[in-house]
Amino acid sequence: MKQWKDIMKKENLVVLLLVGLLLLVLAIPTEKKENRDMEGKAEHIQTEKEKDWQEKMESRLEAVLSRAEGVGEVQVFLTCESSGRKVVEKDEAKTVYEKDAKGNEQPYITAEEYPRIAGVLVVAKGGGNPVTVEKIQAAVEVLFQVEPHKIKVMKMN
Repeated sequence: MKQWKDIMKKENLVVLLLVGLLLLVLAIPTEKKENRDMEGKAEHIQTEKEKDWQEKMESRLEAVLSRAEGVGEVQVFLTCESSGRKVVEKDEAKTVYEKDAKGNEQPYITAEEYPRIAGVLVVAKGGGNPVTVEKIQAAVEVLFQVEPHKIKVMKMN
């Protein structure tokens, strides 16, 4: 009986309580490192896709404007105000993942927003004609929802 009283001393109880808390903390599940690594890779891929998107939009605008009457040869430069955004599905504050054919997990994306255009520079052979400049500005306004004061059309030499 004397042994049981020795074990039940306050100092021993505190040590047992701390050991129990330590075991409890170790048992709590944490986020897998692989998931964090995948999200970092996804962000890097996203910035590459944003650059590709920007270059694609520039080349498409160049192709369209060069076909317009009076514009002639054209070069376009776009600046983006914000990067594109992907909306990830969440279930009770946890990210939902989907597996591809290889078994890799990726966040499930419910929506994708393209980068917002902040300004457009157009250099065109017909940029010296005020009517052509007005038509170019109107086309850019319609295509990218950019205010007229954020569009600059210059004459190409």
